[in-house]
Amino acid sequence: MIMSGTQLFAQTDKIDSLLNDLVYNDSDPLIMPEKPVKFDFLYAGGSLSSKSFYAGREIGSDMLSITGNIFYYNSTGLFMGVSGNWYDQLTPAYSNTTVSAGFSTALDKKKLFTFRTSYSRFIYNTPDTASYYPYANNLNLGLSFRKSWIGLRVSGNLLFGDESRINISPALFTRFTIIKLGKYNKIYTAPEVSAFFTSETVSTTQNTDPTLNTDEVFGLLNTQLYVPLGISVGNFDFEFSLSQNIPTTNDVNISYPAKTFYSVSVGYMVPIVKK
Repeated sequence: MIMSGTQLFAQTDKIDSLLNDLVYNDSDPLIMPEKPVKFDFLYAGGSLSSKSFYAGREIGSDMLSITGNIFYYNSTGLFMGVSGNWYDQLTPAYSNTTVSAGFSTALDKKKLFTFRTSYSRFIYNTPDTASYYPYANNLNLGLSFRKSWIGLRVSGNLLFGDESRINISPALFTRFTIIKLGKYNKIYTAPEVSAFFTSETVSTTQNTDPTLNTDEVFGLLNTQLYVPLGISVGNFDFEFSLSQNIPTTNDVNISYPAKTFYSVSVGYMVPIVKK
């Protein structure tokens, strides 16, 4: 479940980025006519990551993960879609399906600020009925500011079901074209630095009581540097990225090493122009 949550948070940020680039930002489209028009589009994509993490902590040893998704976006800001996660060291390898729906809209006339909200439902692929999954739902809220080539984003998630948990992720990002190839094709990069805040179980002891106790403490669990190189060719978008996780913890008895990993992804967008 936690690994599926990791993919979900990244996916909602990708949705936010797509809507900014394809709907709200007429000056830097992947594929759009010179004159802005309202349109819907279908987006299908997949990504492969060399390692699997939650909050910067590596799960397993070099566990490969693959995520696939397909989304429909409406010019009004409504979107819906489905995604799935596969891990090479789990049984069954196909972990879960996530069904999502939401809404995104620009908050000002210059379209500098964007608000997004979405709801997701996890459907676990678990033949073992003894498995326990405390979170079956996620409510996401996000706000982003983007001007020209730089932007800020903050998103929050409420995971709930039998239990509940909140996480918050702010990010500083940029996006600019390296080489433009013709009218629409280009090579670009979109680096970002993000942080991940949520609660963790921390072991504590007192001088007067040697008994080991645990507390739930909310704080910074990971900082990530993400550096992608993307290529847009027609309706296709290819991306190769390197990421550096720097996990932190409030537990003085534990330390986590920094980890570097790579990911590759491909997406295909079908615009549906409204006349």
